[in-house]
Amino acid sequence: IAFINFRQGSLLTEARTKVLSELTLARSQTLASEGQSSWGVHFETSRLVRFKGQVYSATDSSNQENPLPAGTQIRSISLGGSSEVIFERLTGRTANTGTVILELISDPLSSTTIRIYGSGIAE
Repeated sequence: IAFINFRQGSLLTEARTKVLSELTLARSQTLASEGQSSWGVHFETSRLVRFKGQVYSATDSSNQENPLPAGTQIRSISLGGSSEVIFERLTGRTANTGTVILELISDPLSSTTIRIYGSGIAE
């Protein structure tokens, strides 16, 4: 049982790290004006999509799809009515503030919350 608990905890940590990494990368790409554009992250239940531009388009060929680790999912997206965090060029700030809650599918009581601040920083 200890191994199973450890493994589940590792999955949640892996999912959290993936979300934070994608947010940090999108913010960095925006601050560097990569592609002379803003970048953002779109959230779905089982995946993240890093995208270029002010608006998420599911059919854009430049989208970078990133599935969450098997056994984890996004339970809640509370970003002021949006499913995206889009970073502002030059400042890296975002208007899409709030939280994203990740959980283990097998144990919804095991969860972690990621907070996104107006500064563009996520933790």
